[in-house]
Amino acid sequence: YFSAEESQLSPSCRVNPTSADEVAQVLNITTQFGCKFAVRSGGHMPWAGAANIDQPGVTIDLGFLNTTTLSEDKSTAHVGPGSRWGAVYSALAPEGRVVVGGRSTHVGAGGYLLGGYQMVLANGTIVEVNEQENADLFWAMHLGSTNFGIVTRYDLKTTEDTRMWGGHRFYNRSHALEAAEALLDFNEKSGDQGLDSMGFDLGSNEVFFMDYSRIKPENDTDVFQAPLSVPFVRDTTRANATLTSLIEEIDAAYPIGAHVSFRTLAFKPDAQFMIDWWQEGLRIFKPYEGNPNLNWTLIYAPMPLSMIKAAEAVDDPQGLSSKNGSLILTNLTGFWMGNLDEDDIQSKLAQLLNWGRTTAEQRGLFNQWIYLNYASPDQDPYAGIPTANAQRLRDIRQSVDPDGVFKSLWPGGFKL
Repeated sequence: YFSAEESQLSPSCRVNPTSADEVAQVLNITTQFGCKFAVRSGGHMPWAGAANIDQPGVTIDLGFLNTTTLSEDKSTAHVGPGSRWGAVYSALAPEGRVVVGGRSTHVGAGGYLLGGYQMVLANGTIVEVNEQENADLFWAMHLGSTNFGIVTRYDLKTTEDTRMWGGHRFYNRSHALEAAEALLDFNEKSGDQGLDSMGFDLGSNEVFFMDYSRIKPENDTDVFQAPLSVPFVRDTTRANATLTSLIEEIDAAYPIGAHVSFRTLAFKPDAQFMIDWWQEGLRIFKPYEGNPNLNWTLIYAPMPLSMIKAAEAVDDPQGLSSKNGSLILTNLTGFWMGNLDEDDIQSKLAQLLNWGRTTAEQRGLFNQWIYLNYASPDQDPYAGIPTANAQRLRDIRQSVDPDGVFKSLWPGGFKL
């Protein structure tokens, strides 16, 4: 598991199925006896109970369903839910193929994936889910969490692998506002092809970083002009980099096995708000200043208009609208080790999120979208979606799980 919170839970037993049929058998048995259960794919969701469970529950661990194979024409990758992105990329690289996936090698393949699925429903039925078969369920799974079924295979569209330009640059805190303004410049310039991405990691450390990537061997674009003009103290950006080498750099910034907490907020781009929120964090966490066992950070991810339009084009249930312009998505994250007071840290993280939300609302910047993969247990990713989409999701859930098996016996994840 990624977090200590999940690792510390102790189920009555852990079952490791090796096929969809075995997943169906396990699900039928747990349902028959009314046994609560958890399902682990990659185990990256940090909060306790997301992918593990305490006694007397059972954890269904999909770790043995971890193969990655290509279709004969190499256009589709069949990926097991127990796979991690590093292994997926490594399996496809010798074939010159790549898929759209996570930006960390140790994150599991679960999440928002387009293409298709093989799933086990609440009654143990194994179904294929894609745009042609079970199309309503395919739509719902884009915001599915633990409401509709257990995925036993992902079918992902592949594309030609290529070398990339990218890496990290590290900066002194004195350049934080300049960096925030540069990130917004990138957000406006990023093109429709989706070749470029950036992240801005600003928190308790004396040095912050921005990560860069372009799906071309060279930086032959001006979209990074403003960010690359900010004075830096260390630079790893390079041409002809592999995807794996770039995401391994990101892995190094986020330790496995620590206590971890995620929270999220989306807002209209505003550099001064980004800096004010960070400075409020410095104030709130002043008692922990300089403590090597705690690191909190605001990870700002640009959501260019081109990305939001792409979500609109596939009728995504989240209901993102290009009419509201581009966004900045934030993952407010805390990492801590040792015997620090968890309740106090969680309270301070919640206080910082509440300040961000309240201030964003006051300044007319707030967006109600709650990104499920970054949400904390007390956030509701379904609260901010269009009413019609929420009702459609509930109707689909009723059609595939009329007895409410997953609602009553699978406590992890987010429920409709």
